[in-house]
Amino acid sequence: MSLSKDSVTSGSLDFFNLILNRKKLIYFVSVTALLVAITPISSFAQTEKAEKEVAETTDTWLDTVTSGSEEVVDEVVALYAEDGLLWGTVSEQVRDTPAEIRDYFEYFAKLPELRVSSYKGCVRMYDENLAINSGYYTFTYNQDGQTQEIPARYSFTYHKDDNNKWEIIEHHSSALPEAPETLETVGAKQDTCENGLLVER
Repeated sequence: MSLSKDSVTSGSLDFFNLILNRKKLIYFVSVTALLVAITPISSFAQTEKAEKEVAETTDTWLDTVTSGSEEVVDEVVALYAEDGLLWGTVSEQVRDTPAEIRDYFEYFAKLPELRVSSYKGCVRMYDENLAINSGYYTFTYNQDGQTQEIPARYSFTYHKDDNNKWEIIEHHSSALPEAPETLETVGAKQDTCENGLLVER
């Protein structure tokens, strides 16, 4: 049986097309694998950077509210968004205007010798412009020569504004209640920071 010249040529072309298509497939798979490998690293680095920024913003709030400076109220209120909301530690009411938030800190930020004696929280990112820091902090202050403690739990919700600055859009803080004896205490492992940045003093 003899093969025609056209049959040989056609067979050769099919063979070379097969080789070429395999090379394209290998190239595509390699590039895709590389992108998959690189993207999580880049995304993780960006998330880690944002978490640290949010942690630093919370540190600024803690340092500012306890600074005792003459401008302390203005400085604290400036950390909240114009439409920010505050559930204050020692207030029974929610405050959702700059004037109401200012009124709260006219009292709280001016407590004598106000300090933060402990602080532990977890910063979690929900997208590149939204984060929550939640946990516990304890404030102390002087009342009639005696040190008073206010152990509390908190959550700061942050949003990055148009100037690339993290601002507080919601802040909830409430004194720790006394748990009933019949309520089971959770294990220590359940009180950790998973998928976030642990912050503490």
